[in-house]
Amino acid sequence: MKRFLRIIVTFAVVLAFCGTAYAVEAGLYASLTLREYSAKLVKGNSAGDIRISYTVKSSKMADSIGVSSIVIYTSSGDYVKTITGSSDNGLIREDSPMHASSYPCSLTSGNSYYAEVTVFATVGKISDDRVVTTNIVTAP
Repeated sequence: MKRFLRIIVTFAVVLAFCGTAYAVEAGLYASLTLREYSAKLVKGNSAGDIRISYTVKSSKMADSIGVSSIVIYTSSGDYVKTITGSSDNGLIREDSPMHASSYPCSLTSGNSYYAEVTVFATVGKISDDRVVTTNIVTAP
């Protein structure tokens, strides 16, 4: 009976460790620096004005976080322009766990657009990025 009980306890311990190993292994596929991110286009108040609204959150205090690039397309997929992120234009923030803001963009009134927004976070020597395709918005 004691031997049977030891086998059951050993089996339970092995299962517990397997579950832990699986959780750690699954964590390897998640981003080491990005916790949450989103981007969308919003109509502005004046003719041709569109704003790119974004939120980027890091899993830790980030050395650098935000939007590295915004590529604007017409709703039919034609390239319009690229905006490169920097601290100067406010798309990138230093020493912060998150960055949420919006960036104004002047486009042709009456045309519909979407954007591919590349968000990123750098923690130490580890950096990760993702591309978010926004909704389609018609410029006022």
